[in-house]
Amino acid sequence: MGFPHCPICIVLAFVSVFIGVTRSYMFYILFREFVRAESNFKLKFRFNYC
Repeated sequence: MGFPHCPICIVLAFVSVFIGVTRSYMFYILFREFVRAESNFKLKFRFNYC
């Protein structure tokens, strides 16, 4: 099966790729914020008990 033959197939392919990229970028942002919050919590915990 070569190139998609109908415009609907092409649109669905682009939409699915766009949704996949957006979802992975969203998970990257959430993971980055979680790691940042975790490190801030550890630093605050260390400073409170020094």
